[in-house]
Amino acid sequence: MRTTVALSLAGSLAASALGYAEEQAVTVGPWTIATSYKGDKFDGCSMSRSTDELDITFLRARDGLLLLLDSQKWKLERGKAYTVRLVAGSRSVEAKALAENKAVTIALVDRSLDERLRTADGLEVRGEGATLRVPLDGSTAALGRLEACFDKNSRAGVETNPFVSPSRKP
Repeated sequence: MRTTVALSLAGSLAASALGYAEEQAVTVGPWTIATSYKGDKFDGCSMSRSTDELDITFLRARDGLLLLLDSQKWKLERGKAYTVRLVAGSRSVEAKALAENKAVTIALVDRSLDERLRTADGLEVRGEGATLRVPLDGSTAALGRLEACFDKNSRAGVETNPFVSPSRKP
C-alpha cells in the first residue's frame, strides 16, 4: 500500500514538473518560442516551426540572430560554407550557410533584413541549386516575443537553468 501511494505521489510530482517545463515554450501563431540552455546556463531563445520538408528555427543568442534550416532530404558536406542570397520583401543580402550533414546555420547580421522579416510573407534562401521558401506568417508577433524572451532572460541575470540541479561543490 505504501509503495502504491509513494508511486502515485512520485507520478503526480513528475507530472507537475513536466507541466512546468512545458510552460517554457509558448505558441505564437504557427511558431513555438522557447528558452534554451547549454547545460545549466542561459543560452538564448528560439522560435521554430516545421513545414512539409523543412524544420525552421530562428535562434536569438548573445551574438545575434541565427537561422537554422534542417531537412532529412539534404546531403550536405559537413563544415562547408555555402554562399546563399537571402530575400525578404525588397531586401536582399548575401550570406554564408554553414553546413552540417542535413542542416545549415545562417547568421542574420543585416539589421535591415531582420526588420523585413517582421513584415514579409516569406524569406527566400537562394542557393546554387535551389531556392528554399521560409514562410513568415505570424512572424511579427513571434519575433517580438522572441526578442522579449531574450531581453527578459539576459537582463534578469538568469544564468542557470531552473530545471537542472545546481552542482554542489564541497
